[in-house]
Amino acid sequence: SAGDFEKHFKGKYSLHSQTIQALIKKFFANIDSARELRRNGDLRARYPWRDRKHFQIVMYKASAIRKHHQYLVLSNGKGHTKLRVKLPKQLPAGKIVGAELGFRELRLTVKNDSDAIKSAGANTVAADLGVIHLAAMTDGNEAEVIVGRGLRSLIQYRNRKLAEFSRLQSKLKKGSRKARKLRISKAKMLTCNDCQIRNLLHHASKQMVDFCVAQGAGKLVVGDCINMSKNARKRRKGSSRSNQMNSNNPLGQLLEYVKYKGKQRGVKLEKEPEQYTSQTCPKCGHRHKPSGRIYQCKNPECDFIGIRDLVGAANILNKSENGLIVPSYQLPPAMAKYRRPIKTPVARLNCVVPLTTGKLLDTTLEVAQALLSSDSNMSSELPHVA
Repeated sequence: SAGDFEKHFKGKYSLHSQTIQALIKKFFANIDSARELRRNGDLRARYPWRDRKHFQIVMYKASAIRKHHQYLVLSNGKGHTKLRVKLPKQLPAGKIVGAELGFRELRLTVKNDSDAIKSAGANTVAADLGVIHLAAMTDGNEAEVIVGRGLRSLIQYRNRKLAEFSRLQSKLKKGSRKARKLRISKAKMLTCNDCQIRNLLHHASKQMVDFCVAQGAGKLVVGDCINMSKNARKRRKGSSRSNQMNSNNPLGQLLEYVKYKGKQRGVKLEKEPEQYTSQTCPKCGHRHKPSGRIYQCKNPECDFIGIRDLVGAANILNKSENGLIVPSYQLPPAMAKYRRPIKTPVARLNCVVPLTTGKLLDTTLEVAQALLSSDSNMSSELPHVA
């Protein structure tokens, strides 16, 4: 019987007790299945005997599974070495209740008992994604901007280090000891840089979802700019510097984080084409391409001025509700809260901590006109406006 088998194999193998019980249960289930098939006339059904060509799948139950950071720790019983398996970056939400270890693969059973999450509200928030500002968000009443300075610095550092490694590796013989050391150093640098970028994107995506929940918005509309830099070099569009900056910007990864975080808190993510949203005046509908971060309408009959990315966010919100940009329907707020990433004081960690609480900056017409008419340098004054 199964009980006799459990007593016989107890403590004889470096496996968890429940793993041994699961294997014995599977063995007797195969015997019962073969007996039933042969009783029904299928004489080709064979009883389990030997596995000569296949590896036996090892099963782990919930009591033998523990998750530690990015690793899954599988217990093999007291006094035996535990098995550590690195998990992928993206996993379904839920609790891991089972694992099956096969030949070069690991199968996980994830249980999600969460109830249907209610929508965060009937309001809508629009976000304009970019490089200078990672996300400029508004619901028509309040605005929040997440600065992309920290992300740009990490990407620029990676590009500089990759160029340096390529220059050094080009002088060495392939397969030499020096080339191998450089290859290992390059892999370590990329791993550390990826962790820093992923950490920053997690904080930024959380702030985006927090803003939606605070405004009672159950829908977040973002501009669809993922493929903006695709084949830009072949189309001869943009400079090599701007194309590199746009292609390296991990907006797709950011949206994946926003999608699953928003799903857990009742915020639905939608995409809206963003053609001409940053070029169209939200007040009069006049279109022109601004050169700086401040949008100033060139229509002599219009006096609108505002932050370029917030103009894009307001027009995306306008477009999602009306199907097109309706003049004077949705104007960006005059005050915007800026959040900037700061680095941890502990040099060993070398990671990004949560974004700052934010600082309200005024973008009213009077402040901007005073800066534009002043004799001071425009570039040095712009940070006080935008």
